[in-house]
Amino acid sequence: MPFSRKMKQFFGLTAAFLSAVMASQTPAPAQSSLENDWNNPPVESRLRAYWWWLNGNVTAASITHDLEEMKAKGFGGAVIVDANGANQGGNARVPHGPTFFTPAWRELYKHALREASRLGLEISLNIQSGWNLGGPLEVVKPEDAAKKYVWAETNIVGGARIELALPRPKARDFFYRDSFVVAYPVKNARKASNPLLNWKLKALQASLEPFSAPDTSPLFAEIAATPGEEDARTDAVVDLTAKLGADGVLRWDAPPGSWQVLRFGYTIGDHANVSTSSDGWAGYAIDVYDAGAFERYWNAVVEPLIADAGPLAGRTLKYLHTDSWEIELANWTPGLREEFQKRRGYDMTPWLPTLAGRIINSRDESDRFLANYRKTLGDLAIDHHYHLFRDYAHKHGLLIHPESGGPHSVPIDAQRCLGWDDVPMSEFWAWSWEHRIGDENRFFVKQPASAAHTYGHPLIFAEGFTDIGPHWQESIWSNLKPAFDKAVCEGLNVLVWHAFVCSPEETGVPGQQYFAGTHLNPKVTWWGKSQAFFSYIDRCQALLQQGLPFADVLYYYGDHVPNFAQLKSSDPAGILPGYDYDVITEEALLTRTSVQNGQIILPDGMSYRLLALPNRSSLSLPVLLKLKELAAAGATMIGPKPAEASGLQDYPKSDQMLRSVADDLYGGRGIMTNKTAREVLLAKGLRPDFAWSVDGATATNHEIDFIHRTANGAEIYFVMNRASNAVTLNATFRIRGLAPELWDAVSGEHHFAAAYAEKDGRTTLPLHFDSCGSIFVVFREAASKHPSTGTANWPALKVAGELSGPWTVHFDPRWGGPESVSFDKLEGWTERPEPGIKYYSGTANYRKSFTLPATAGRKIMLDLGQVRELAEVKVNGRTCGIVWTPPFRVDITSVAKEGENSLEVEVVNFWPNRIIGDQLLPASRRLTQTNIRQLKKTTPLMASGLFGPVRVLLEQ
Repeated sequence: MPFSRKMKQFFGLTAAFLSAVMASQTPAPAQSSLENDWNNPPVESRLRAYWWWLNGNVTAASITHDLEEMKAKGFGGAVIVDANGANQGGNARVPHGPTFFTPAWRELYKHALREASRLGLEISLNIQSGWNLGGPLEVVKPEDAAKKYVWAETNIVGGARIELALPRPKARDFFYRDSFVVAYPVKNARKASNPLLNWKLKALQASLEPFSAPDTSPLFAEIAATPGEEDARTDAVVDLTAKLGADGVLRWDAPPGSWQVLRFGYTIGDHANVSTSSDGWAGYAIDVYDAGAFERYWNAVVEPLIADAGPLAGRTLKYLHTDSWEIELANWTPGLREEFQKRRGYDMTPWLPTLAGRIINSRDESDRFLANYRKTLGDLAIDHHYHLFRDYAHKHGLLIHPESGGPHSVPIDAQRCLGWDDVPMSEFWAWSWEHRIGDENRFFVKQPASAAHTYGHPLIFAEGFTDIGPHWQESIWSNLKPAFDKAVCEGLNVLVWHAFVCSPEETGVPGQQYFAGTHLNPKVTWWGKSQAFFSYIDRCQALLQQGLPFADVLYYYGDHVPNFAQLKSSDPAGILPGYDYDVITEEALLTRTSVQNGQIILPDGMSYRLLALPNRSSLSLPVLLKLKELAAAGATMIGPKPAEASGLQDYPKSDQMLRSVADDLYGGRGIMTNKTAREVLLAKGLRPDFAWSVDGATATNHEIDFIHRTANGAEIYFVMNRASNAVTLNATFRIRGLAPELWDAVSGEHHFAAAYAEKDGRTTLPLHFDSCGSIFVVFREAASKHPSTGTANWPALKVAGELSGPWTVHFDPRWGGPESVSFDKLEGWTERPEPGIKYYSGTANYRKSFTLPATAGRKIMLDLGQVRELAEVKVNGRTCGIVWTPPFRVDITSVAKEGENSLEVEVVNFWPNRIIGDQLLPASRRLTQTNIRQLKKTTPLMASGLFGPVRVLLEQ
């Protein structure tokens, strides 16, 4: 399969090169591709759109218009997502267009591919309508739906022939199939015992919390055992499956005594439905553990859609996609017994009572069986679904980027699933007041990033700026930018904006919208000035795709299922701040790690100083044997000494072998215990890769974060200030011998730092961050060629004058504003008495003249003060740029002149105020048209306009 230029660059880097770079950076020639990609980001570095075909209500004309506008604004492509959800949250429905997969829909799809090809855009296709892969009954039968196990209990007294109709477990949608009948003798005078701790979580009868990227520690919790507390021994559990007739009658010559009989079967899962589909595609979600279910769906739906693409498959149609997996507790599949036997090496039948909360043999052994049960389902999700998805796509030259890591609490090894993708993809949310408040519920980027880094994938996609609650109410600079910057520091390098809703002209303005996500399409008020923000994203992504990510620590997160990597700040190895880490799965650890020059390396060039193990008493025996191999080769590792092997395979011999190996491996020159990764690295003399201080004190009260990449002699750091307050700090990088360059992705400018110092193999320089500011610091060329001059790294400016007095402001009468009005002073539009200004949404043009004295060739800046939300500045009729983030300042040196100058400031706010104001008007007089109903006449207005103070600044 052909690789892109970036992929070739990624895989061309060698482990030996990286080892040398990590030990000490030496002067290297500048890499021209940095400038080239910065100035003109390649298509794979440009942002994507979650292109929502809302209820299929799109037209050929709207498709063409959207794609042309995406191309014009710097997008690299789009993900076609046919889905609905328009009316959630009390919003109005939108008309139904062609149903997904019908001939009419497929003609629109083919038109989209042709237009994207003409424009040089890449298209991904969500292979269904909505998410939770599935479809209507003619596509997904109940037999192929996601399933859960159910059971019914019966007590009988033996010693005679039993012919008893067993109660049938509760089923969903009249679908039920029997699996097993087992019985075990009930002890006489049995003492009441506590069940397995958290047994419903362990048996996948309840979900872990939080519901997204959940905490899995309850899977390892257990109370102390009590002698005789077990319900039965495995040798006493009787398999009666063959004795249950088709009529549901158990016919059994039961031995004497009291018996508990459990009739196990399966039905359709509680959440086994396609979510948020357009009309006509509602139905069951498929059983991801069943290869036949996937193959039948693929042949029925996906193969024809690939055929529709013709020669554009693998070119314009580059990726196939499925969205987040939200089927929750799908916990059974036909054939599980055979798959379990093949993968775990023993029969699961005697252990089935543990699925109903019983203790078989012992607490420990029951927990181990349940771990094997969950892990088998995790294996099947890959082998019978994502592995097939990838292989089938590759046969057509296509790649895949499903959101295969959840993020809901589904029974998977989430990072392993993502590792099987060509492009690991997850999601992150913008802040909202209503839903997913807090990073632990909103950011799922460290996991796909670690999957990419440890499985050899150069790109990390994420659905971004999702939220529930706001409607055109997200601030670009104080909400979207810091969310993007944080996702970048977690590892993101391709944003897929959620959501860009296709809204045909006849739907009005602002038109039809999905109930969630940050609304974006050519109908937003700020579309005409949007490229400034999009260019920031594209420039960032261009540098963040260079070379390889840099991290000192590799953290192994266990072999259990469910399993999820958390936020970067979760810091499982105890390494933060100032260092970085990746998470690795059992599979990748066993098959992709080796040691070179004392460092743990991966085949694609990644290299780590140290491997950290989870703080648990159990460990996979194959992993421990791998650790022994790594230790013998010179790897540094930390973690607690395990006491037992995970799972029940070869028990108790597995425990005996594990303890024997652990006794040899831990202590001495083996694995260190009772130390954090940070302590070990500092003891080795390896200072943080990045550190910062404010006024000489370590900065802990500022939301500073970073990420580091290394590429052919260039060391690339991205540093962000997530806080809304500005800060000046001293930043220290573990780099020696190279001169720092400051690359500003907002302006697109870059230059060598004037002031920096090197000490003890590290380089320190002052950095200034405005509110929610960010900067790239790049090291490429020898410090001897660009020595520190001791002058400031940013220009010192003084106020030359403030533009006070009246402003003439022009509004667009088509949107209710006055054509011209005089503002005696700068104030917000919502503070004005005129309804046409108070409720105005769109662009207003501020005009004023100002006089400049002779400036003796000094740089002249115009500072707008506060702006809500964007502004374009023109001086003497020439544009000076668009500002969308603090300090809302432009360079007017080249266009300003001594004496009188004309100034225009075009200020754009967002849609809510006009929509809110329309609620006060009769329907016939309203200017806006949309299905969104959450903006009511009582909704607070958004601050809008130019607030100032507007000042002329001169470089000192």
